[in-house]
Amino acid sequence: MELQLFGINYKTSNVSEREQFIINESNQILLDSFLKRKFKDKIDSFFGLSTCNRTEVYLVAEPGLAKDVLDETISFLGTKQIPSESFYFLFNQDALIHMCKVASGIDSQVLGEQEILGQFKKAIRIAKNNNIAKPKLLTYTKKVIEIVKKVRTKTSIGLNPLSVSGLSLNLVKNIFEDPQSQNILILGAGSLAHAIIDELIKKGITNIRAVNRSIKKISITEEFEVIPSSLDQLHSELEKADIVIASATTDLPIIGKGSIEHALKIRKNKPMLLIDLSVPRNIEEEIKNIEQAYLFSIDDIEKITQDNYGQRAIEAEKALNIIVLESQVALISIKEKNFKDAIQYKLEHFLNQLSEEEIERFKSAEDLKQMIMNIAIIKSEDREYD
Repeated sequence: MELQLFGINYKTSNVSEREQFIINESNQILLDSFLKRKFKDKIDSFFGLSTCNRTEVYLVAEPGLAKDVLDETISFLGTKQIPSESFYFLFNQDALIHMCKVASGIDSQVLGEQEILGQFKKAIRIAKNNNIAKPKLLTYTKKVIEIVKKVRTKTSIGLNPLSVSGLSLNLVKNIFEDPQSQNILILGAGSLAHAIIDELIKKGITNIRAVNRSIKKISITEEFEVIPSSLDQLHSELEKADIVIASATTDLPIIGKGSIEHALKIRKNKPMLLIDLSVPRNIEEEIKNIEQAYLFSIDDIEKITQDNYGQRAIEAEKALNIIVLESQVALISIKEKNFKDAIQYKLEHFLNQLSEEEIERFKSAEDLKQMIMNIAIIKSEDREYD
């Protein structure tokens, strides 16, 4: 068994391809059952990570199995339109290094972004709670988190941290001279929506409304909270919104071209800025063709808001050096642990086969190594005469 991974990310694909290849909490459970039927004991365990930048699957399995697992995963998801060259595969130390790069934020489009470590930990927790990720794989993830903590301590990659929510605010400030006077509509009520609203009110932008499937109160401070309207109020909310920031979890777009055309008509063609932070996307791409609607996807805003990139690139190089060295140490440690576990298992199996007389002789022996060898020889001779 070895550590392996496969995936697709912003370097190999665009958002329209990435949104077709998503592994989330609900389909991961079904995928686990599907892969167990297909591969049985060839896979020890796995877990998937889907963010706006990537979807990756980490697994401990028989050597070289990752490509076959990808083929079956594509079949399971019903994904046929992503070119094969968009996917990548890594094994052993290369896989461990890549996991550390992802969790530390140095493999993100926004170099050094902070949100990914929490997403990585959440993916592990979900897989562990659903008995999908097993101890062998969790040993690797524990090492990854230990290494990332060292990276954060020994470099300044986390200094002046960037985040997806922060980038959204940068874009708003770049486009509007007076963002405080704009009406903001947030689509969604999860952790990202919470972070976006938090960033906005810190900059004095408080004309904020929200729409969500459920009426889930978003509390930011004791003085400020947002109670979302239901989805059936979306059209009327769009009519009042100057800026729409979408962060809902959904398989299909919630905001279509027709709804924006209608809203602009009511607004007498007053322009709208739409920022879609979700993968899969919340807003139909065709809206980019509407003259008074300015739509930015997650890929767009990350390309145009690369603040302090030079300094972060220097820190990322330091981080990578730490990751490479620490991953070597981690693999040696894991290999030694696996060896000891295997010896312990064989010894327990051996002892369980001993008779009571042999166990007493074993306990009283001064030279345990020689005693084990003698008993093993005796049992071998007994089998020959059977």
